Amino acid sequence: MKRLKYILITFFLLKVLLLFAQAPVFVKPVQGIYGQDFIIANYVDWDIGGSFFDHKCGTKTYDGHQGTDFVVSGFPQMDEGVDIVSVDSGMVVFVHDGEFDRNTDGNPDLGLGNYVAIKHHDKYFSYYGHQKKYSIIVSVGDTVVPGQVIGQVGSSGNSTDPHLHFELWYDSLYLVDPFAGFCGNNYSFWIDSLPYDTSFNVWDSGLCDYVPPIDSLRERPLPRINFNNQDSVITFWNLQYGIKTGDSTRIEWLTPNGEQWFVYSFTYQKDWWFYYYYSYIFTPPDNLLGEWTYNYYYNDSLVLSGHFMLELPLAEPEIEQGPEILARYSGNGIITFEIPEAIHEGHVELYDLSGKRLLKRAFNKKKRFLLDAYAENLRHGLYLFVLKSNKGVQARKIIL
Repeated sequence: MKRLKYILITFFLLKVLLLFAQAPVFVKPVQGIYGQDFIIANYVDWDIGGSFFDHKCGTKTYDGHQGTDFVVSGFPQMDEGVDIVSVDSGMVVFVHDGEFDRNTDGNPDLGLGNYVAIKHHDKYFSYYGHQKKYSIIVSVGDTVVPGQVIGQVGSSGNSTDPHLHFELWYDSLYLVDPFAGFCGNNYSFWIDSLPYDTSFNVWDSGLCDYVPPIDSLRERPLPRINFNNQDSVITFWNLQYGIKTGDSTRIEWLTPNGEQWFVYSFTYQKDWWFYYYYSYIFTPPDNLLGEWTYNYYYNDSLVLSGHFMLELPLAEPEIEQGPEILARYSGNGIITFEIPEAIHEGHVELYDLSGKRLLKRAFNKKKRFLLDAYAENLRHGLYLFVLKSNKGVQARKIIL
């Protein structure tokens, strides 16, 4: 009822106010090019019931969403730095920083995470949520101008992927959607309004030698173009957006002589505006060595094609000296995680080879060296151990 009251008041108040007063004119809050450096995955929800629709009467939102999500392609791009800027002149009235910025679980209790609030003229307030830890470079009381950098995109707070959650409020009480549309405002608050994009696109893609949990796709698997019989699987993955209900995709694997080895098709049952995809084959036998081809189709149209080499392994493979072992099976159903002293906070996760997460444990300065996780129900075999911390993300294989 509270949300319904806010939306109803907002609809009537703003539509009346905008007839008599000039709305603010904003610059976009994220630096970069739309479709290349960022996309918009969600807008403000204009529905007043239990469903949802955006300002264009479409589905690029979800129930109760109060802002606009400017999404980047993943944690590697976040690590490079994507600047967030003030949309208009104003004064910084609130700053919160220091929260873990690699969240992937989407916990509503964590709110906006690291964020900045700015008061503008005519009683408008803008909020910039989920920022990268310690990236905020403004303080309460600072005055800002349009386009001034205030921080960087992260994944702190209630977030599953790196993005900026931008909110606009009138008098800090009434939610405002800065975009115009038949189901929303009469005109836009933006100087150059970004397109309402429903097109399909594959944003990023590659191959890896394991069945990836989604979090590893957010981090990006190490790229592979050469495989051999020591690899159990060959996986094609991508990050795509703009999928509509009823759309289909298909991955086709071709042998070096052009024969179809395997094909997998999938039909989507809902709209997806940001979607991780993967499909894999078991590594073919050595009598099919050579250059393989994979083709990816969207609604029967070829949108991506690539190649990889299936080779014999080296007779005496070099042993790579990796970093210190961070996990081991101690027997008696206990996995012991050894957290290096330089790593202050984060969490560890364990996945099976199907990508299912089996456990998750948080740690901090007081509990970092030994973290025992009971795993009595795990079968003997190969598992993927992932460490997410202030030093980034590391993945290791562990054998039980």
